[in-house]
Amino acid sequence: MKETTSNLIAVLQALTQDLLWMSETDAPFEIIQWQNQSKQLTDKQLLKLTGHLVDTSVEVIEVEDFFSAAIAEQDWFGDEEKAIANRYQELVVALKQHLNQLKVYRVGEINIDIYIVGETELGESLGLVTKALET
Repeated sequence: MKETTSNLIAVLQALTQDLLWMSETDAPFEIIQWQNQSKQLTDKQLLKLTGHLVDTSVEVIEVEDFFSAAIAEQDWFGDEEKAIANRYQELVVALKQHLNQLKVYRVGEINIDIYIVGETELGESLGLVTKALET
């Protein structure tokens, strides 16, 4: 049974509600949805879809690498930190379970736009966007 895009969006909204991506600033996650790109999303397509200049730098990384620090529990974690790590673990599982060709695109330098995008069973590009500040 194919999952509807609206159901998947609801799942992602629930998993990211009040969850912040931490860098030098904390940023919320937003849902992004693009119509079928007909093949693996290219850097050039991504820049066009997101309104960035064509010469903006794009770094493509694997989801596991991107979230590795967020999902790893440390010895010093208290209950709140453990709960946040668990939420990130659930988010990664859901992304990997529901989206094909899942990649993380880091666009720009210093003020970085982060797109976590994969393809639904219906062929749409769907995922999350957040920001990071890295000086």
